[in-house]
Amino acid sequence: MKRTIFALLALLFAVPFMAAGQDNYYRNIGIDSLINIFRSINESPVYFVPDRTSSNLIFTVNSASDALDREIRSALQENGYVISEFNGSLFVLKSTGLTAALPVDYFKSEEQSPKESARQQEYIDALINASDVATSQNKTYVIGSKEQPKKGGSAYLSGYVRDSRSGEPAVGVVLYDSKSKAVAQSDAYGFYKLLLPLGECALDVSGYSLEDSKVHLMVYGDGVLDVVVKEKVFALNSVVVSAENTNKVRNNEIGIEKVRIDRIKKVPAVFGEADVVKIILTLPGVKSVGEASGGFNVRGGATDQNLVLFNGGTVYNPSHLFGVFSAFNPDVVNDIELYKSSIPVEYGGRISSVLDVRSREGNNKKITGSLGVGLLTARAHLEGPISKKTTFIFGARGTYSDWLLGLLPEDTGYNNGTASFYDFTLGVNHKFNEKNSIHLNGYYSTDAFKFSVDTSYRYENANASLRWKNNFHEKHSMELSAGYDYYTYSTFDKYNPVNSYELSFRISQAFAKLKFKSLLSRSHTITYGVEALGYDLAPGSFLPYGKESLVTPKVLDKEQALEGAVYLSDSWKISEKLFLDYGARMTLFRSDKFYAAPELRISGRYMVSPKVSFKAGFNSMNQYIHMLSNTTAISPTDIWKLSDSKIEPQTGWQAAAGIYASMASNRIEASVEAYYKKMDHYLDYKSGAVLVMNDNIAADVVQTEGKAYGIEAMIKKPLGKLNGWMSYTYSRAQLRESGRQDNSSAINGGNWYNASFDKPHDFKLVGNYKFTHRFSISLNADYSTGRPVTVPIAKYQYNGAYRLYYGNRNNYRIPDYFRLDAAINVEPTHKLKAFTHFSFTLGVYNVTGRKNVYSIYFETEGNSEIKGYKLSIFGGQIPYINLNFKF
Repeated sequence: MKRTIFALLALLFAVPFMAAGQDNYYRNIGIDSLINIFRSINESPVYFVPDRTSSNLIFTVNSASDALDREIRSALQENGYVISEFNGSLFVLKSTGLTAALPVDYFKSEEQSPKESARQQEYIDALINASDVATSQNKTYVIGSKEQPKKGGSAYLSGYVRDSRSGEPAVGVVLYDSKSKAVAQSDAYGFYKLLLPLGECALDVSGYSLEDSKVHLMVYGDGVLDVVVKEKVFALNSVVVSAENTNKVRNNEIGIEKVRIDRIKKVPAVFGEADVVKIILTLPGVKSVGEASGGFNVRGGATDQNLVLFNGGTVYNPSHLFGVFSAFNPDVVNDIELYKSSIPVEYGGRISSVLDVRSREGNNKKITGSLGVGLLTARAHLEGPISKKTTFIFGARGTYSDWLLGLLPEDTGYNNGTASFYDFTLGVNHKFNEKNSIHLNGYYSTDAFKFSVDTSYRYENANASLRWKNNFHEKHSMELSAGYDYYTYSTFDKYNPVNSYELSFRISQAFAKLKFKSLLSRSHTITYGVEALGYDLAPGSFLPYGKESLVTPKVLDKEQALEGAVYLSDSWKISEKLFLDYGARMTLFRSDKFYAAPELRISGRYMVSPKVSFKAGFNSMNQYIHMLSNTTAISPTDIWKLSDSKIEPQTGWQAAAGIYASMASNRIEASVEAYYKKMDHYLDYKSGAVLVMNDNIAADVVQTEGKAYGIEAMIKKPLGKLNGWMSYTYSRAQLRESGRQDNSSAINGGNWYNASFDKPHDFKLVGNYKFTHRFSISLNADYSTGRPVTVPIAKYQYNGAYRLYYGNRNNYRIPDYFRLDAAINVEPTHKLKAFTHFSFTLGVYNVTGRKNVYSIYFETEGNSEIKGYKLSIFGGQIPYINLNFKF
């Protein structure tokens, strides 16, 4: 049955890909799509300037591969276009060919000469109110001084890439000079930097879902240029070639996944709430132990081995309501990056992965906002300019889920329960001048729930950060940041006033980071910096609650520690085909014992062909903080423990290699990655361990060594009427107790055992089909092997009652997991003058109603009968509707 399901899903998803890529038959496509196909089959760069009638043209091309170039040229010429060749490039122009020479008096005419300032409001307004022919492509911008040209043959160009509609930074936009082969990509602030040759240059500007544009330059010296990009509106019948496809092949990192927020909002999720963490789980190599589980596991790592950052601050619990919802408001999130391997040197502190989530800066042109209402949650956000140079963005979410608990049967004991959460996000950004900007961000979330009359729970996340971005030199930039992170949980028992208590845990940290980036030459870019982190941890307090309580108070000793690091890396472009990124990070840690350890980072990329690349990488990491839990997922009652003289830091290294390819005229991206990971000093618990309020926790945990390996395959079609991705992962994760001379009392006799998050087979499918500009359907399929659990293998009698005898750790697997979700999406109207834009999503989570098992537990009934039970979190279909308003 499983094979049949896999085969059907794979066939349904792959047929359109195969059909589009094999017979070179393109029917009713627009001229933009035709030009993109023309680019894909020519080694020379192809430039196209549209005219007023080009958007109305429809082409049909049916030809063998060796005749496709001739067929496209003929189709263009029949419609009045001339293809000219100049300086190794092809130009497609209407009616007339390309004139290679400028008029003699071009630079003498005051009216025609380019303006000295490259940062022009006219340039921005022209792009915003663009006619059929983009004004920017017909202007030349002067960089530097014509009267005092720079010596040396090259100059530095830097600036910001911004969205034409909102003025916000555009992240991940590629700027490429085909003449010098110089290339740059805008960072999280939209900032870019290039080293260009003096003289005439033409920058190709491209990005995911953006209109390709060209900026013509006359470079005399160092200078600044802001680039404004526009979102592209795709015709339904056009075949779109995404810059993201070729970027994945050509970029230098291995094991990195970048996800845009618009994709997240298309993936069906439980109760229809767009979810940052859930979209991460659809990627290869990323898993969870089950539904409604907090955290995630990356390439055989534990949940505490992932560094989760929000605007540079650490989020210790990235979920609400035990993992049903993520901690991030999707309306304020800008971009998400997940590093599974090839982790940059500026990141450290965890040994498995880094999830870096950044919020948007806010619209700098006008006040805008949104409202969203679902079955269990409501959210709102507001953004806009405070002044000419200052913007803000604010988001809030809350839940009203008590009504759902009231529908549960009385015999469950939960029908009188309560559950709620709230979170708030604030960002204020100010740009002093072209070189200096500051970014202030704050985040707060709280969860409160009570499932029985006696016990209630509460936990909070909070962080605040201030970042200063300074481009103090044409070659050098700096980012200074400081912040404070906080996480706490409390458990209250108020049923009996005499025995009422409050159990609590808290961890806080203050940090400061200084990072520099220097563009030394066209071949070398170095990144270097220093950071410091101070921990303040209250591992537990057990206090009486109320005046009548007779509970004896107990407070564990506080733990404090300092962690620091210095790092240096070099991005070396050896040739057009070969790129190497290498560096080192030195980490220091002081608690009651001092630790110091180096970390190595190296990755490389080799272009086998223009559409195929091979990448490999190695990185080592150290982690000085541990999460202690005897549950398989992050829960509110988990505690964190700093390394000390009794508990050593976690260490790990990973080697990975992969092949990436762009196929079917750049419409499909495929990749295969393999990895091997080794871990040491990961903490597992002893059988019967008590982890809460334990003042000698080292006696109840054991240090283990771990190994994980796997292979990940993925095929992605980012754009078009049908888009989405499909992935398969085979992986293993195993642990073994270490450090004992006598293994007779060790877990599993000192032999390897499967980790609780070991799920060998994992298949994911995410698909979207767009019927019109407004109507689309979404599908999400998820299959994985059941996770390991420990079950009893016998029973014995003790003091007149039967007890359970458990076998080896994780000696059984729960049933395999399968879930299918579907949704209908109605997008907002495209009327520009409409005051509000309405959209909604109608869907079903778990269409098949499968009762996926989350865990298995056993109870003794009477004096002799022992029964096993399977627990399912969502045991049926969950229909939902989400309403959204934008203004």
